Amino acid sequence: MEDLPETISVPGYGNKPEVPALSIEIATVDDIAFAIRELDQKSTAIYTQISSLRRLHDLARRRGAVGTDKVADIFEGEV
Repeated sequence: MEDLPETISVPGYGNKPEVPALSIEIATVDDIAFAIRELDQKSTAIYTQISSLRRLHDLARRRGAVGTDKVADIFEGEV
């Protein structure tokens, strides 16, 4: 378990306030569960952005774009 973080960010829940850097050693199982949920939501948002950018990149390349072309020039207001 050497790759565990020393601290976790725990969102507020119930009557507990948000704790941005809670030591993993004193975290409760619920704290860990809520931290996982928050990280999962953030990672989903990141993967969505990655996927969208990949689609944009691939479409630009299919339209013949090269690395120095600007998105606005390639898509002429579509994006």
